[in-house]
Parts: sequence; C-alpha cells; structure tokens
Amino acid sequence: MKTEILNVKDLNINYKNIVKGAEYLKNGEVIAIPTETVYGLAADAFNEKAIKKIFEVKGRPQDNPLLVHIYKVEQVYDICKDISKEAETMFGNFWPGSVTLIFNKKDCISDTITAGMKTVGVRFPESEIARAIIKESGTLLVAPSANLSGKPSTTSVEHCYNDLNGKIPCILDGGACSIGLESTIIDMSTPVPILLRPGAISLDDICKVIPNLIYKKDLLSVKEMDIPKAPGMKYRHYAPDAPLTLVEGEYIKTSKWIKENANENDVIICFQEFLNDFKDYQHIYSLGSFKMLNIAAQKIFDLIRECDKLNVSHIYVQAPNNSGLGNSIINRLEKASAGDIIHI
Repeated sequence: MKTEILNVKDLNINYKNIVKGAEYLKNGEVIAIPTETVYGLAADAFNEKAIKKIFEVKGRPQDNPLLVHIYKVEQVYDICKDISKEAETMFGNFWPGSVTLIFNKKDCISDTITAGMKTVGVRFPESEIARAIIKESGTLLVAPSANLSGKPSTTSVEHCYNDLNGKIPCILDGGACSIGLESTIIDMSTPVPILLRPGAISLDDICKVIPNLIYKKDLLSVKEMDIPKAPGMKYRHYAPDAPLTLVEGEYIKTSKWIKENANENDVIICFQEFLNDFKDYQHIYSLGSFKMLNIAAQKIFDLIRECDKLNVSHIYVQAPNNSGLGNSIINRLEKASAGDIIHI
C-alpha cells in the first residue's frame, strides 16, 4: 500500500482533499488526521471492522480504549447518557477544545471502542480541519494518536509517515500541531469528576468550572490487571529507543545533576537557560525557555523522536516545574521514562 499525503492546511483551497479523506473513511479505511493536540488515526466509530483495523495498524492492546470525536456538541447526546448540568457547563467553557469528557455510553457505541466498559470518552476538537473531516465523513470518528503503540505521539506529517507509511492509505497534512500534547481527560461518569489525564488546559481553569474536581497522581494510572478508563493510563507510552531518565526538581539543581551523571555522548534535553552548562556535550536539544512551557509542549515529542535517529545509549531530560502545563509535560515524560525518574 502506498500512503498518500494530502495537503489540507487551507480549507478553502484544499477542501477537495478533505472530501477525498472522507471517502477513505466512508469505505472503512483508517487515515491519519491533524488536530490541535496531536495527529489522530481516524476510523468510522460505527464500523466495527474499521475500528479493529486501528488496533491492528497501531499494534494497540485491545484493553486500551479509544476516544470518539464529534464536530458539534449535540452529538454527545446521541452516544452518551446521564449527562449532568455540571458537564454541560464544561461544554460551554471548554468545547470545542482539548478536553475529553467521559460519560456512560449508549448501546450504539461498540464495546470494542470502550474495551468492554460502559463508559466512553468524547472529544470535540478545536481544530477546524478535524471538525471538517468528521463532518464530511458523515459519521463520528474514533481517533487515537497516529503513532505505533508505545512510541511518541505524532505532531507532524513526518512523524505519521515514519510510523505508518505503507500501513494506511492516506495522511491529511494540516501542518504542525499547535498544542503538541494529547487532550485533558476528565471522568464525568462518577459522582465527583476525576482528572484521568492532564493536558493543555490548566487545572486552575478547570477547577473554576468544577471546584470539586478530584486530582490525585495515583489515579492517573491503573494496575496491570485493570482496564483503563482512558488512554495513557496503563501501558508504557511515548518511549524512545534509548532509555530516558527524567530529572525533576529545582532547575539549577537538575542541570547540575545531569552534568555530573551524563556521559558526553548521551542526549541532553534541557531548557535554553541551561544550554551553556552542556556546551561540551555532543547531543543537546533545547525545550525553549522554562518561562514559555507551551513551546516545550509543542517540541517534546518531536525531540524524543529526534533521539531515535541517533546512536546513543541514554537520554536525560530536565523536567519543568510541576504546575500548570508543566504538570502535563511531566505526565508524558514520566511514562516515556518507564519510571526512571530522579527527584532532586
């Protein structure tokens, strides 16, 4: 199979490519589409064969649930039940946007999507391109990140092509993702809403709408025998080929620790304020300034993928402060490190 790349960066000029992508979806194919968070591997949410094809293409475990993507708020009522007033307030504040909400599902949603659970995660993307492809497809879409399972998420067409060339017929090229981290996930099916995955929307902003939101780090993962309610809670994710060590703590101290422990041929990923500390190292990448963590969020998956192009034995990453967007970046890096975390 030859994977075709279709430019959809300008909807007015390139809408014919949206139509072409939608035809693939209508025919039961799986394609990669851009969103504001990361690229997604999309399929018709009501085509069982197409849904199973996503798991096959990604090499994704069957007990790792998928999210359903909609293009207008009203569609959530078609597939979910027991939607509270509190949830509707979330719609008004954060949809469209990079927040996924989990509800009790209606029978029209396949158990394959939800890994047999009675709940489903729903996302209403901010990306106009993503909404256009959903609408043109004439259905709703399931769309996990468009990467091979366990590898870093894809935030560019190059990433998608490297992972999926020959495995899918089409990639829609919407350019680089503006956020670069997957959506925030909140479980609204419980008596009190629970944060299951931090994302680009700050906890402070969410708590203004849901003051009683439960956020505990030990609730962001599940045990080996359990089925996760949301993607990213169970299996190793975002992992480069070389071992990755995440170093958390005060910036000056983490920079010093990395310098004292890393070899000159190891990869160093740090904030630009500390680049000079590693001027003698062969492989050093900047996350941008620690004062602008949105840049770090946009770059982190790309940098991890760059490391896979190098023949190195280890990667050291300087962690951001554990607050705001830094909390979401750390969440992804801790999974990429498979628990190899140094606390200074």
